[in-house]
Order: sequence, then structure tokens, then C-alpha cells
Amino acid sequence: MGRLPVSTKALLGIAMAIGGPPLAAQEAPALDADTPPSVVRTLDDSDQRVTIPISIDGKGPWNFIIDTGSQRTVIAHDLAQQLALPPRANVTIISMTGRAETHTVALPRLGFGGNRIDDIEAPVLDGANLGAPGLLGLDSLHAKRVTLNFRTGRMEIASSGARRPLRADPDTIVVEAKRKRGQLILLDSEVNGMRVNIMLDTGTNFSIGNLALRDRLIAKKRAPAMLEASLVSVTGGLLTGQVGRIKSVRMGRVNMIEVPVLFADASPFKELGMEDKPALLLGISALRIFDRVAIDFGRGKVDFLMPDASALDKTRFAANDQGKE
Repeated sequence: MGRLPVSTKALLGIAMAIGGPPLAAQEAPALDADTPPSVVRTLDDSDQRVTIPISIDGKGPWNFIIDTGSQRTVIAHDLAQQLALPPRANVTIISMTGRAETHTVALPRLGFGGNRIDDIEAPVLDGANLGAPGLLGLDSLHAKRVTLNFRTGRMEIASSGARRPLRADPDTIVVEAKRKRGQLILLDSEVNGMRVNIMLDTGTNFSIGNLALRDRLIAKKRAPAMLEASLVSVTGGLLTGQVGRIKSVRMGRVNMIEVPVLFADASPFKELGMEDKPALLLGISALRIFDRVAIDFGRGKVDFLMPDASALDKTRFAANDQGKE
């Protein structure tokens, strides 16, 4: 849940390596005809987050950001006023920069991609900080499979396990995950050869590492060169830290190279009990290197469809040979 630090836009290039020879891409399977796909949209040239058309009580649609890093679905203040939604309760929310007080409203008959959810209670935040009319959070996605198809520019949200499994092919790499407070934490993950907890956060452009990860990298002499940087959260707060390119971020058989990461004391790590454990929130700019990412919250799995190897610089493919700790 954050926006790209202006001073670090030039650091967004990411390369990739895999365990084994380069993979040849195949066509993605057709989307479920009963669940209409939605066009993957971005907000402006610097904002790469993905949005989906949302209807509220039959009105709309409005393009909400898919935010797998947010526990709650959120609505912008001006949209809540436009829909004349009365305040329900005062709540404390947690953004990248800490706690903030706001109120909630009821979203009757929330509709998206063929799905319908009744009576979501959504916190209200300033739309200028959200960068959109709202965020679609984990309370709307907990039993869903979210497929972001960056190759075709389409996406879908379907019930977990509702579709038959993707056909086996050498281009799709499946990474197992465990659930913690609604979040999926990828298993068998490393940063520069060290074990780390990795979560996918589609609500932030930039990948964010905690200070425990930074300090461990420094102690093991595996830290990148770093510059000061800052990020604006959805509540308008400023998160400051240090940004550098991580040499290797491995998830199962996938090994991304030169991944830009902002190291900062972000509040979500503490809320997830990971303040003292090396952890990384992988943002949408990192995920866009894949042709398709399918996040199955119900089954605890993430499918990565590798990009067409012919479109990549073959010198950027290498075997995963770093030691584990």
C-alpha cells in the first residue's frame, strides 16, 4: 500500500534467471467464459498498479486497485460522499508509515469480474493518496484466485479451485505459500542466498524490505550499494529508507536479478510479527516481468508464467547456485 518514490524511478529495471535452461513460453489458457475478464489498467506512467472495474450497489464501475498487501477493501472519501454512504464506525488502519484513524462505510453489493460480495465494511481514505477511487483488499479476495496476465493485458478473479488446474508446461513455475493473517508468505524463498519471508504486494509499485533484511545483508557482506529514498503511503505519510538493487531474489525455481528494493521500517512487518525476521514485500513492478502471475489465496499457491525466453537477453539466465542459510 504505497506509491513509488520519485527519486528512484530510474532503478526499476529487473532481470531474471531460472534454475535450468531458458524456458520457451506457450500460450496462456483461455479465461473462464463465465467470469468476464477485465482489462489490466495502470494509473499513470509512474504507477504500475493493476485496477479492476468495481460496481457498488449496481452503480459505476470505478477502477479499484487490486491490493494483495491490504487486509481491508478501502474506498476514497469523495466516492463515499458521491454515493451518500453514511459513516459506520471509527477504525485504526495500518499503512506503510504507521497507524491512522478514519471511519468505515458499508459497500452494498460490491461487484467485480463476475463476483458479488455483500456488505463489505470499508475504511475511507483520501483518494489523492490512494491514487484511485479505492483498493480491493484481502477481505474481498481471501477465497479467490487472482490471475494477472501481463502478456495479454487481461486479468480475472475467480473462486479458488473453481477452474481446473492449469495444464502442466515447463513455463509455469508453482511456488507454495503459507497463510498468515490473510497474507500468503512464499515458501522456499531467498534474497542473496539467505532465507527470507516474501509476500506479494500488488498495492505498491516498489518492493520493500524490512530493516532486519537490510541488517542481515550488511552483516553477511551481501548488501547492495544504497541511496536515500522515500515513499508516500495511502494515508499520506512519508516512509523514508534506503534503496538498492538486490542481486538475487529467488522464489522456488524463479530467480530474479537486480531487483530494486526500498529498505525501511514499514509498519506492516511489525503487524505480521516479522519486524525481527528478514522479510520482503514484492511490489507490482517486480511482478510485471512475468507473462502471468496467478495468486490462489484459497489453495496457498502462486503460479508464475515465465516470459518468452526469445524476448530476453540470454546472458541474464543463470543457474541458482547460491548457498542457503
